[in-house]
Amino acid sequence: MNTLAKPVLALSALLVLGSALAGCEKDVINEKTGMPEKRVMIEDGVADDIEVSSAVQQALQQEDKLSKFNFHVETRKGDVTLKGEVDTEEQRMLAERTALNTAGAHAVNNEIKVRQ
Repeated sequence: MNTLAKPVLALSALLVLGSALAGCEKDVINEKTGMPEKRVMIEDGVADDIEVSSAVQQALQQEDKLSKFNFHVETRKGDVTLKGEVDTEEQRMLAERTALNTAGAHAVNNEIKVRQ
């Protein structure tokens, strides 16, 4: 094989792989502003899951009754899992409602524990 052909084939393979992993942009209407915005979509939905987790984390921190707690938030295809500890059952349920009311969250698996 030609010595120039090997690097060209390797570069071609990298470009094909890169384009397969790269996302495409889609227009999404921002619920707060009503304006369209671009979001990068990765085929598996990872980019959206990261955005949902971040939005849930931010919403939890903005709740006065929850802001002092540290929550671990994971999202997989819109299903949010909450982990952490709170003082009361009311706070546990508030965290669940807050997560469920966050755009992009389809379901919430509430694994938050109430301290004894």
